[in-house]
Amino acid sequence: MSVRAAGFACSARVAAVAGSLLVCCAQTKADDELPFVRSRVVDGVTSFETATRTYRQTDGSGPTVSLVGVVHIGDRDYYNTLVKTLELSEIVLYESVLPRGAFGTNGSTDQQRQRRTQDAMLFLRGLLESYGRELDAMPSSLAALRAFVVSRDTRLARPFDLACVDGWKHALQFSSENDEFVLTSLGADGARGGSAWDLDLVLEGRLTSTSDAPATKTPETKRDLYGELADALGVTLQVRSIDYDRVGWEPADLAMEDLLDRLWTRGERSMTIEMLSNDSGLAQGAVRFLLSMVSDSPAFKKMVVQALGTGGQRGKSALGAVDTRIIIDERNDAVIEQLAALFSAPTPPRSVAIFYGAAHMGDFEATLRSDFNLEAERVTWSRAMSVDEWDATKINDRLKRFREARSAILAADPQGAYPEVARIDGRIAALEARSLAAVTPPLK
Repeated sequence: MSVRAAGFACSARVAAVAGSLLVCCAQTKADDELPFVRSRVVDGVTSFETATRTYRQTDGSGPTVSLVGVVHIGDRDYYNTLVKTLELSEIVLYESVLPRGAFGTNGSTDQQRQRRTQDAMLFLRGLLESYGRELDAMPSSLAALRAFVVSRDTRLARPFDLACVDGWKHALQFSSENDEFVLTSLGADGARGGSAWDLDLVLEGRLTSTSDAPATKTPETKRDLYGELADALGVTLQVRSIDYDRVGWEPADLAMEDLLDRLWTRGERSMTIEMLSNDSGLAQGAVRFLLSMVSDSPAFKKMVVQALGTGGQRGKSALGAVDTRIIIDERNDAVIEQLAALFSAPTPPRSVAIFYGAAHMGDFEATLRSDFNLEAERVTWSRAMSVDEWDATKINDRLKRFREARSAILAADPQGAYPEVARIDGRIAALEARSLAAVTPPLK
């Protein structure tokens, strides 16, 4: 095999692996479902796109629900576009598998409220330990801890706020001195002392010396396979590109403990989960080696874009039974439960967006139709990533053809030309922007 052929085969193999890694972001589609991803080629640009569909009652009443599909790596402009779409909704339910204490302390009984308050305090303890390991000190306040946490992952903003309020709607108390901290819930009565549900819940801890603590990889040093794939494709990560610290944005997912409990209870092992969670395994090492060989290659990026599109059409079969049930079906159930609670509230929101990997959307759509009697009323497509294979000469040739076609249509039928001319005008505008970019040197 020639060097060129070997390189092409290597690129094809790693593109297929990349498509498998991103399968949770790709389409899960049955024959009767509307697509939420597509790959297409228009005027020399091969692109991968995700859909946003808005649903409402057929009579126009009640809240609207938007299914905003997303792929977890893409161009920064793609994420900016999605944020503008999400800003149109009053409530945004977003995916993020987090510890049990990150989803709030509400409960229907005092026992539930007490247990969930304890979970929230344990969640905060984990964040305090992260603060201590990185800064070798304790924060002076919960506000200081929040600033630290959100600066590293904005998805934790709302979970942090939820955890700081106990099950009886009282703010947790926090104090720190030297290397020690104390978290306190005053119980149901909101006063010191008491018994039963009025009992104070107190969690104490201290900073572990960094020399004694087990080695822990920081976000800066931990090898992130998604990050390396994004770098190889010249795109960015969703979590680096979106600020989740926004009013109305709520985490909606399975708790990490619940997800693991369901796997362990069944005695099942998920190869997809294990591969993505183990950053030192042989499989990840092989992928990293292949990525180093194809980094910044337009041909490789095109293969990945096409693999995402065709992988979407394979749907759930690409995941396997265990991964499908846990990664999609059961996590979706947690979101639908939260959506139902919003709809049944005394004052339901006017609009809700479900912001999830596009693989989840087929199941969400079926549930919106069957359980909520909602139907799709509009769709928009957003370009996640693309490869432009044309140079200025090809672009200008196509521009010339479109301009000639536009003039001919207007000359033949001035009154009825609008729909087709409007379509051509859009293509011309896109080509003109590319032509300008092709001849304009980048700023230094």
